[in-house]
Amino acid sequence: MGTYTFEGRNEKTGEVVRGVREAQTHALLGQDLLSEGVLLTKYSKKEQKLPGASLLSSIFNRVPVIERVLFSRYFALMLKAGMDVKKSLQALQQQTRSKPMKQALESVYQDIERGKTLAESMKKFPGAFPPIFLSFIEVGETTGRLQESLEVLAAQLQKEYELRKAVMGGMLYPLVIVLSLLAVGVAMMFFVVPKLVEVFEGFNVELPLPTRVLIVASDIFQSYWALLFVGLFMFIGLFFSLMKTKSFNAVINNGLLFTPIIGPIIQKINLGRFARNLSSLLQSGVSFIRSLDILGQNTPHPSYAKVLAESKEHVKQGKELSSFLEGYQRLFPPIVVNVIKVGEETGAIDQVLAEMALFYESEVDQTMKNLTSIMEPLLMVIVGLAVGALAISIISPIYDLVNVI
Repeated sequence: MGTYTFEGRNEKTGEVVRGVREAQTHALLGQDLLSEGVLLTKYSKKEQKLPGASLLSSIFNRVPVIERVLFSRYFALMLKAGMDVKKSLQALQQQTRSKPMKQALESVYQDIERGKTLAESMKKFPGAFPPIFLSFIEVGETTGRLQESLEVLAAQLQKEYELRKAVMGGMLYPLVIVLSLLAVGVAMMFFVVPKLVEVFEGFNVELPLPTRVLIVASDIFQSYWALLFVGLFMFIGLFFSLMKTKSFNAVINNGLLFTPIIGPIIQKINLGRFARNLSSLLQSGVSFIRSLDILGQNTPHPSYAKVLAESKEHVKQGKELSSFLEGYQRLFPPIVVNVIKVGEETGAIDQVLAEMALFYESEVDQTMKNLTSIMEPLLMVIVGLAVGALAISIISPIYDLVNVI
């Protein structure tokens, strides 16, 4: 199965049709389009790329969460103002800054012109419209309350964006410090150490072990720096490619869940996301079982996704979700199970989940702020040790040279 970017012409109206579609061959692509009344005139197949290239493509071609937030918010406002779906999509296509989103909206508009539903048109672009996004659209179209569904979706995406922003904000400071330390180390290897080696070679003095290690590391880095950078780039690309496989992703994420500091943060993030998504789906009119099915397919963490997928069958039998989650206290603490149980007993589970989502989202925000405060002195100690080790490696042979002189 290949992905084709195509251009065709409507046989009845003569209108130019552009889009992206998957097909086994270009011939089958042409047959599919011809059955829809479109004559294929131009096509190009997207080639498979190396892991590193795939990584870069995913970075530059992804649709940011904020674009989905703005799309949902503006779409709801336009429908509320009395605009129809087609005109709204045209206006949204013009205002979006994301090229992948712009291309997706162009194709969605063309499909709606051919009589397809909005949800069907969006399914071809999972990168722009993930399955949980489509669920809100499907419910809105089925019930005739698309505007209300989009408003709930916009609120849910806004909370998701704020949650990600809190996590990224907490990790930014440590990342800047580590990258700065690496940059200083690379500069030392290139410019400082070679000058010192020229000085030390003029004297018949046995250099201390730290200095010898530093010189050897500098020689290796200067001789093979290109290979080291290429190897690092390939390793990162391979790692992210493996993270897309279910088995490797499950091993890494499940392992992180049991780490001392990172584990509780991951738990709070996933509990906040679970409560927010389930609450939003229920508020938009999605059935309880269908909501659990959607979460089981779209929850990023494999452990939580597995539990939610299995819980669907439990609830189908007429049993409570809280009774099923009691067996997974490592993922769902007793307080979460009890809150869900109260919501099930009172019939207000969507409201209870919304309150629980607010609690865990604020917990994540505060935890990330505290983490930055805790890591600041720790990072200073690490930087101090690194600078101290370099200073000892450089200064100690200078003292030996003074004694020789």
